[in-house]
Amino acid sequence: MQVKTTRFGILNVEEEKMLVFPSGMVGFPHLHDYFFVPAQGNDVFAWMQAQNDPDVAFLMVDPFVFFPDYDVKLNKGICDFLQIRDQSEVTILTTVTIPPREGVRGMTANLLAPVVINHVRAVGRQVIMDGSGYKIKHTLFSHLLKDSERRACG
Repeated sequence: MQVKTTRFGILNVEEEKMLVFPSGMVGFPHLHDYFFVPAQGNDVFAWMQAQNDPDVAFLMVDPFVFFPDYDVKLNKGICDFLQIRDQSEVTILTTVTIPPREGVRGMTANLLAPVVINHVRAVGRQVIMDGSGYKIKHTLFSHLLKDSERRACG
């Protein structure tokens, strides 16, 4: 199928590459169908593009690349919702924000609300981990920030 996107133009997407988010993403409950577009020249990041809104694409990353001790606990309700039978079926990603002023140096990952995907059944859900201690903005490249910027960012 052909999908029109603002960021990538018109893309040919195979039906089996589609993911369904029955509850949508936080802030986008009306958008249920997504697919991945690799980030050009970078295999760590990928875009998760909404099929039905050309303007909506989330930059995603495997959080364990930057935060190896990241701990995601999925309750039975989430596992049942996503039809997870085995841990090997699960892919966990986080949304990334690139602040205009800092650019790549100030990129943050939302560790509070990871995106959990059952890649076997092609279904996903963004999960808010209340009480986890994680925030919506964890700096990916804190080692690139100057000392003064690091203090300002907390």
